[in-house]
Amino acid sequence: MRTFTIKITLESDALIGSGEGFGAIIDTDIVFDKVGIPYIPARRTKGCLRDSARETCAMLESAGIDSFIDLRKEEEPEEGYRIVNDVFGRTGQEKPSPVFFSRLTIENYDANRKWLKYLLKEYTELLSAQNVLSAFTEIRQQTAIDEKSGVAKEHSLRTVRVVKKGVKFEGEIQVENDNAVELLSLACLNLKNIGTKRNRGFGEVLCELFEGDREYAVIGRLEALCIN
Repeated sequence: MRTFTIKITLESDALIGSGEGFGAIIDTDIVFDKVGIPYIPARRTKGCLRDSARETCAMLESAGIDSFIDLRKEEEPEEGYRIVNDVFGRTGQEKPSPVFFSRLTIENYDANRKWLKYLLKEYTELLSAQNVLSAFTEIRQQTAIDEKSGVAKEHSLRTVRVVKKGVKFEGEIQVENDNAVELLSLACLNLKNIGTKRNRGFGEVLCELFEGDREYAVIGRLEALCIN
């Protein structure tokens, strides 16, 4: 089994939604732990990379580059590319996929969480999980505009919490099958957005894949195929 590190840097504020609100104040909230540190769930990362892998396969097929990865389709065309399903799993299959994702956390997460737990316990009058969360996030308000009148629609005001631009997340990807590595590397390279409200400028990211201390290199080999 090979272990890789995936790193995601937010290049704009991101709404990595939890699907829940925060009381009567926030309509859509992000995912964060008990001490107030935001994170990206493993399932969310896997889903985004799966979508990115599908896009990558479609681009390679359109460009006529079919020798870099296997671009065969499933027997039922609507089920997509076989390699994507082999890597990320098929709905209802009993056998687990050969790729395992951890959740993505901030850099030095374990040490930061340890100290914050201590401080939250010892200095409850000075520090709370909401104080910690506010260091990583901002509150945004949005409203819908009536196209005819050009004014805000009644009762359309929504309040969301977003993770600030510049926050960096990282986590592990463990790969059992070497055939999955090339597709994963291309999916990471192609991933440009994560989270919700991406059509409003949220969730722009830089995604990088590392093996040890080195970024996994795939562009040079792909460019060579394009030239030839």
